[in-house]
Amino acid sequence: YTVFSELGDALINELDFLAEAQAMRKIDYAISHCTDGSPAERPVTVPLPVGELVSKRVLVMDFVEGVPLNRLQQTLEEKGIEPGSPESKLAGRRILSSLSSAFGRMIFGAGFIHGDPHPGNIFIGEGGKVSLIDCGQFKALPRTQRVQLAELILAVDAFQKSEGDEYDKAKAKLAGLIRAFGVRFMEESEEDDDLAAAVALFLFGDADRELPGGYSTNELDEKSPVKLIASFPQEFVLLGRATVLLKGIAKRLDVPFSLAEKWGAGCRLTVSAASAPQLPLWGKDVVGDATLDSTASSSSTSGPRGNGADRIKFRQVASMMKRYGKQKTRRFIERVVRKLPPGLRSKVLEAEVRRLERRENAPASKD
Repeated sequence: YTVFSELGDALINELDFLAEAQAMRKIDYAISHCTDGSPAERPVTVPLPVGELVSKRVLVMDFVEGVPLNRLQQTLEEKGIEPGSPESKLAGRRILSSLSSAFGRMIFGAGFIHGDPHPGNIFIGEGGKVSLIDCGQFKALPRTQRVQLAELILAVDAFQKSEGDEYDKAKAKLAGLIRAFGVRFMEESEEDDDLAAAVALFLFGDADRELPGGYSTNELDEKSPVKLIASFPQEFVLLGRATVLLKGIAKRLDVPFSLAEKWGAGCRLTVSAASAPQLPLWGKDVVGDATLDSTASSSSTSGPRGNGADRIKFRQVASMMKRYGKQKTRRFIERVVRKLPPGLRSKVLEAEVRRLERRENAPASKD
């Protein structure tokens, strides 16, 4: 019933293109800022609505190039890129890094997330560039739930790293947090901490992590922990779709991936700022501009928001130039690598994979 209720609510918005156009802009704004609110390069592209060509029944948006994620393997094979090759692993890492960064920023930064991240709505372009389309299903997460979720994911990370005597304590804490979030189990399994911890790991644990209590990571298996859930909050429907998708991509492309580590910094920031009220990201610039306008000359006649709406800030120019430099360098390197002999190209890509592995093992960033 919970799943149908959540999807029913989402369907109402999905048939209203004005709501989807607004969601596009909010999601784009969310991914263009780190979880601490600072501007950052977008990890994925979200097509935006085009001018006034939007109504409740018609939506014209930016065009994005690429192939759907569910056809990526076939496309790679057509280009002669075999599964498990350096090229395939590098593409997989770029895709996972882009998507996990985007969803981490949405959830813990803005609290406004894309709710339909199935493989057909994820397009992969040249060089592994990711585009996220179809923003008709979306979900706003209140701050209290974002804090609960952050605490839960941090507990997942602690449990996965626990050993010896700490293991049972970490498992008990994880089980308590998943119940506190509102997950309820069948009456005969309500006190089973292995089951509660297994559900948390099924959603937020490492892609290759075994579940406690002998439970299966296969959702359709008889030993799946999902089969023993009696009820859960509606928010878990869309959150689960995002996290299970990311873990599924990691398995399919044979790329090591830890969701808890990737989102760790954002989770810690969310918990530490739990008692500090904040404006939504898309409201901060409006307030900032209004504040600047109040100190500007009252003779301005450029509209209700004064010069603030048109003022170009130095940090915006610097950020734009930084992104341009990165993208130009990346395109140049990709063109050079493509022209190398196959043997040398594989060695260069293997070196890049190792570099990315070292970077992933480094302390997490604020992203």
